[in-house]
Amino acid sequence: MAKSKDKRYNTVKKLIAGGHIKSFSEILETVPKTVVTHDLGMHHQTFDKLIKCPERFTFKDAFRIASLIDIDDQTIMDLIYNQYAKDNHLKQKK
Repeated sequence: MAKSKDKRYNTVKKLIAGGHIKSFSEILETVPKTVVTHDLGMHHQTFDKLIKCPERFTFKDAFRIASLIDIDDQTIMDLIYNQYAKDNHLKQKK
């Protein structure tokens, strides 16, 4: 029997399509990190490191997340890049 996907992924998909989610970390405001890490089969500490340094995401990780949300690969790459740019901008201001 196939495992059903968390319904919050569909909510995230709609929020992305509506332009309400603009960076990767905003996804985690709707779908908890624990759910995402479990669905990816990734340890939570590894995922925390990726969130802190989004440039460390591999294409494979990004594409797996896109698949969970059911969005195209380029969209998740854009969200990850936006997170990277946002974080970098904040670091430069300090």
